[in-house]
Amino acid sequence: TSGVLFRVTDTFAPAPASAVHAFCHALSGLWHQMGVMLSAAASLAWLAKILATPESELLAPLGDVVDRPSPVRFLPYLDGERTPHNDATAAGALVGLRSATDRGAIVQAVLEGVAYAARDNLAALATSGPAITEVDLVGGGSRSALWAQIMADVLGIPVHRVEEGEVGAALGAARLGRLAASSEKPAEVCRRPRRLATFAPRTGAVAAYDDAYAQWRKLYPALKEFFP
Repeated sequence: TSGVLFRVTDTFAPAPASAVHAFCHALSGLWHQMGVMLSAAASLAWLAKILATPESELLAPLGDVVDRPSPVRFLPYLDGERTPHNDATAAGALVGLRSATDRGAIVQAVLEGVAYAARDNLAALATSGPAITEVDLVGGGSRSALWAQIMADVLGIPVHRVEEGEVGAALGAARLGRLAASSEKPAEVCRRPRRLATFAPRTGAVAAYDDAYAQWRKLYPALKEFFP
């Protein structure tokens, strides 16, 4: 339900100013950094709950690609936010609603709001290490081709769907358990999953999302005084 931008490193590189988490890796000799969003797929689950509509039915009318950003902006801080704000009081918001706003625009705004937050995480991680040039998607949200393409367009880097990505966290835990219970080596067990599809950023969409992201970034400081 949360969202994590996870990077493995060979050195301890904390970045507290941008709320980047840095921890010892489960594998010997390695460290990892995380940019953490508290509500990623949980944002879509929240919308599905209040509309009493399955997530698949919310997504279906949008297809696998959208032509332009939604005119609505969604701040996905439903339970506060970690990276980059480290603010437990941060709250969610929908901005730009009009009488003509339909359900599709709001669904798209939720997907995009999570992607904008992921871009914040990408920028935060860049303050304490090399730029991330591609990402593999893991978790339930990775099932959506539309969300994957939005992520690619917003982040401006290729996004990959991987084999068994929807259960990636459980698979990773199982691999660690296997290592602990056997004499196998990490290189034998922790192999990179096969990539099933790659979503490349579209030039025109990237430019449009750059503008939308710049606007979206103004929401948190503008609304901060209204957070309960």
